Order: sequence, then C-alpha cells, then structure tokens
Amino acid sequence: MFDSHTSPITIHYRPRNRNTYITITHSGEVCVRTPIKIEQSIRAILAERERWIRSKLIAIASAPLAHHTLGETIRFRGECIPLSQLPNLLESIQKVKNSVNIEKYYNSFYKNEALLTLPSRVSHYARKMNLHPNEIRFKKMRRRWGSCNSEGIVTLNTMMMQLSYTHIDYIIVHELAHLRHMNHSKDFHNLVRSILDNERLLRRELKQIRIG
Repeated sequence: MFDSHTSPITIHYRPRNRNTYITITHSGEVCVRTPIKIEQSIRAILAERERWIRSKLIAIASAPLAHHTLGETIRFRGECIPLSQLPNLLESIQKVKNSVNIEKYYNSFYKNEALLTLPSRVSHYARKMNLHPNEIRFKKMRRRWGSCNSEGIVTLNTMMMQLSYTHIDYIIVHELAHLRHMNHSKDFHNLVRSILDNERLLRRELKQIRIG
C-alpha cells in the first residue's frame, strides 16, 4: 500500500468538494484534497490509485534529466540547465565542436564539482551513522552510482552531480551502510531507512535515472 514512508502525503480537508482529488508536486509530495474526514477511507483511495501515483513520482524524478542537448544544456543538481548559467564551462565548450571533446569538459566539470561538494556530505553522514570509510574515491563510472568494498573504500561516481541533493545523499548513505552490511539484506535497508525514511522511494527513482 502507498503510505507516508515512501513519499510525503499532505491531506487538505475540503468539505465543499464533491470528490477527492490527488495531485503530485514537482518535489514528489502527494497532495490530497478531499471532503472525507475518515483517514482509513482516504488511505483506501490512495491504495486504489497507487499505480498511478507511483508512475507520476517516477516521471517527476526522471523528467528534469530527460531533455538535454549536448553543448547547449547540462544535467546538474537534478535539473537540466542552459550552459549560459555556467559561463566558465560555456566559454570552454564554445572553443570546440567535437562532441567527444565537449563530453570531456562536462566530465571534468562534474569531477571538480564532486570534489568540492561530496566530501563534506560524506563527512556529515559518516558522523551521523558512526561509519567512517578508510578512503573515499571519486571517478566516473558507467553502471553504478557508487560502491564500497571490504577494505572500507567508498567510491562515488562523479556523474552523481547530475542528480538532486536528495538522490546524492541517498547514494552516500547507501554506500556508507555497506561498511556495516556488505549486502542488501533487511538489516542493510533498515539502516539506510533509519537515516532516510523515504529510502524506498529514492531507490526506485534512481533505478529509473540513466547514468550519463
């Protein structure tokens, strides 16, 4: 059943409404406007619309990254933004026309941003979870957002900088949790969920987002 553990739900009581209306915000919040006062009845309606709600949440999660033109826009922090908002990167790219070289500038940009942004976020969650990696590495990976090995080395994909901070934080917590559980067991997911209570939703969303 769809519930508040997978996505935030806001219920607005509207006694003048004849029907119950469900909308999904761009931030992934489920808004319910209803004349019904009984919570159990409202949750029954949500359960009936679960498939539709989940499809909308997945579409919202992936849409910001979908419409992208190499050399004109860039996927950055969960949005697709014009290069004009990043003048230094734009200036470099305007000097080249080869798509391979343009991608090299993109990758370099992501790596620099990762080195500037991710260490402090890793430190924050490492303290919160009391799980400290022996080493943190940053590199571009084609198939995984991150990894953690038995030697306590956490590797983060620099392409993470395409994602929203919400998804970035999930990846960080996910990999740190592997320092305690080198698997995807129930205990592992419970640990991640103790830090991010919407981990189920974030995990599903990331599966829908293509790397690169």
